[in-house]
Amino acid sequence: YQRRVHGEKFDVMNDAHRLQAELEFVQSLANPAYLHFLARQRYFEDAAFINYLRYLKYWQRPEYARQLVYPQCLRFLELLQHKGFRNELGNQLVINEIASQQFYHWQYYRRNRSTAAVPAQEPPALPLS
Repeated sequence: YQRRVHGEKFDVMNDAHRLQAELEFVQSLANPAYLHFLARQRYFEDAAFINYLRYLKYWQRPEYARQLVYPQCLRFLELLQHKGFRNELGNQLVINEIASQQFYHWQYYRRNRSTAAVPAQEPPALPLS
């Protein structure tokens, strides 16, 4: 819908649309290439954008976090609160390392988790002579 402020029309998202847009944006933070794009476009130098990232921390609360398909985005959201991390995202080597670590996590997480879920079996007892 639209709202008039001082005679000008502004499009205003209703709460459901805003929540959906914020959900999509927060999950996009799980993509190292997108983080690199934001750094290269100097979004991390914009105080309003940094405040927006701070605002988005509400996604860490369980009632919101359960909606996430890519929960690692929450870790990136937390790291983005630190200027040093934001500064490093402009470096392609750092992005490559983040992407490879993320890939290895995805590759081995399911296997490691399923292995941890199965209790180790004790070896058979040796007969005493």
